[in-house]
Amino acid sequence: MATMINLTINGKKVQASEGMTVIEAAKNAGIFIPSLCYHEAFEPEGTCRLCIVEVSGPIRNSVRVSCIQEVKEGLVVETETERIKKHRTLILELLLGRSPYSKELLDLAARCGVVTSRFLTGEQDDCVRCGRCVRVCRDRIGAYALCWANRGYERKVTTDFERLSEYCIGCGSCAQVCPTGAIKMEDRGVERKIYTWGQVVARFKLERCKQCDKPFAPKKYLDWVRERAYKPMGLKLVDIICPECVRKAERPAPVESPLTGAPFQAW
Repeated sequence: MATMINLTINGKKVQASEGMTVIEAAKNAGIFIPSLCYHEAFEPEGTCRLCIVEVSGPIRNSVRVSCIQEVKEGLVVETETERIKKHRTLILELLLGRSPYSKELLDLAARCGVVTSRFLTGEQDDCVRCGRCVRVCRDRIGAYALCWANRGYERKVTTDFERLSEYCIGCGSCAQVCPTGAIKMEDRGVERKIYTWGQVVARFKLERCKQCDKPFAPKKYLDWVRERAYKPMGLKLVDIICPECVRKAERPAPVESPLTGAPFQAW
């Protein structure tokens, strides 16, 4: 049984399991801490610094990144002090200065009381350098298709040598975890494209569903599913069937109403 840790967040007594981070404890307690790079699917790296909080108690009073700060017995956490608001506003203004039209970022900034930026550059760049796409591709998918290029202001997400990736499997996980839509996946006809920074980083032909004949997934992705999901259980991926047809097959067949005799879907 996990050891429970007692801490205080914004004056509220909170219990958390040993090893949890402050942002996890706050989320479980219904306390909002803004973040961009944090995602439950993989290990945190504290990249965006947006989830900063002020802590005291068993550790000296300081500003810490809540997604990598573990809970401690007696820890006192404040998420809305003037000190935190000042730092958070600066971070959001810097992000908005480069990504002024990102709806997701605008909504997050507005929730934190930031509606404009002193650092507008005139650029249109939705990427906030949170690194989610790189981490999910590397740590969860194991494809290593995305990486960082350049440093400082010129830093950006791309592929090796900034060409069509030979390692991408076309799963679209990078687009799913991107908080601002800077990476997009698009299916048109029998082709899937993944692109960012106005550059196509991967292109695939889509395999067709054996039941409905609809193009739905690249062969490399289906091979990955076969190796990671089916093979370890001693199973074989026999028929290539799209998720929609799988759901239809699992849905109970219509039955007749005992009152009217008309068919209806039983759930």
